[in-house]
Amino acid sequence: MKGRLILLLLVLLCGVGGVKAQNVEYIAEVDTNYIMIGDQIHFRMKVLAEPGARVNFPVLKDTLAKGIEIVSGPVRDSVEERDGRMLIEESYVITSFDTGVYVLPSVPIQVLREDFNNVLRTDPIQLIVNTYVVDLQKGYNDIVMPKSAPWTFGEILPYVLWVLLGLAVVALIVWIVRKRKRHEPIFANVKPAIPPYELAIQALEEIKKEKLWQSGKTKEYYTRLTDAIRAYLNGELGISAMEQTSFETLRDLEKNKNVTKEQREKLAMMFETADFVKFAKAEPLPNENESNLNIAYGFVNETNETIREQEEKARQEAEAKERARREQEEKEARAGQEAEQAPKEK
Repeated sequence: MKGRLILLLLVLLCGVGGVKAQNVEYIAEVDTNYIMIGDQIHFRMKVLAEPGARVNFPVLKDTLAKGIEIVSGPVRDSVEERDGRMLIEESYVITSFDTGVYVLPSVPIQVLREDFNNVLRTDPIQLIVNTYVVDLQKGYNDIVMPKSAPWTFGEILPYVLWVLLGLAVVALIVWIVRKRKRHEPIFANVKPAIPPYELAIQALEEIKKEKLWQSGKTKEYYTRLTDAIRAYLNGELGISAMEQTSFETLRDLEKNKNVTKEQREKLAMMFETADFVKFAKAEPLPNENESNLNIAYGFVNETNETIREQEEKARQEAEAKERARREQEEKEARAGQEAEQAPKEK
């Protein structure tokens, strides 16, 4: 029994095997001679030889010995020592999943040189693999669940960004669907608004150019003629003529100060003729068609001129009030300065 203990201590203290051969040093070693089951350690083979020597290590696969498995490797490294010799090393990661005392066998290392060509064998290494002691009297314990750690801002940020991106995509899809339902272009160039007067004149010029009533399209002629006037009334005078009947439009014109009685009466004649054509299929005389187009031109030009005069008058009045206000402020300022200087002169 005493002899066995001495042997075990020697194994634990040594754990390496190495020799010298003709100025070539070589060794095989492990990190430790005592491990627990499943632990991983390094098994290294080292050769210290003269420069120019070629070292061939054995190729180890799967297992180093029965019960000793190779996890990874080999990894080779070389370092030049101070005396000029080269230290060449090759290492493996090994483990064992069964308890016991194992002997890592000697491995052959071939060293080739001009004056030396031999196969060197390392000393065997003993490795003890032990397991954990389980006290069965304490019974079984529940599995300990992982402890939860508080979330950091860096962990939350990616989720927040993905949520915001998802909301942006949903909003974009909703916007595109609404545009499609309204038959509106998704990407449209915003053009400057054209004044109602210019739109009305352009519409009347197109009606005149196309000669609709001359080609028998009398109903279309009066429909487009009244639509042009209604659009002008809506944009320039603020009357919702596009949704009103002719009677309702003429009634609202009576309240508008920019339209005279004569202009309303002429426009009423045009609307009446248009209603007869559209609803009673009447056929006006050619001179009536020409006259109604001239009525439309006259109404647009005369009311636009009246509105522009009113705007110019309002602008001049505003400028006059502003000048008067500034003059009054300057007058009061001068009066205040004179009042301050009067006691000083006395």
